[in-house]
Amino acid sequence: MRLTTFSPYLLFGVITIFLLATETNADSSLVDEVKSLSPLELKDSALGCPIPVVGAVCPESNALYYFKCCGKLLDSCCFRLQDWVIVLLLVMALLTVLAIIFNILRCIFCMG
Repeated sequence: MRLTTFSPYLLFGVITIFLLATETNADSSLVDEVKSLSPLELKDSALGCPIPVVGAVCPESNALYYFKCCGKLLDSCCFRLQDWVIVLLLVMALLTVLAIIFNILRCIFCMG
């Protein structure tokens, strides 16, 4: 089976993971979230939400993900992908879209 048959599924999966892992507020847009990415630094998990002594203890972070306080009262720990993972997923999605467009153009103009 050719790799291009998996491209729509891969693209859908990458976009789904990105949307689920990105925190969105009413005040911020997706463009602002992408601009605020810092892929060269690893973020640490919060020790506890809302504070380490009283709230829930968040799991430790690693190179792929971290946990951040979320909710209306910032009382729960939410899973977040590290910024470099999000950038990698965006690049993969862009390359997949470009490959699909390139293959469609190749098919239209019978270059293959």
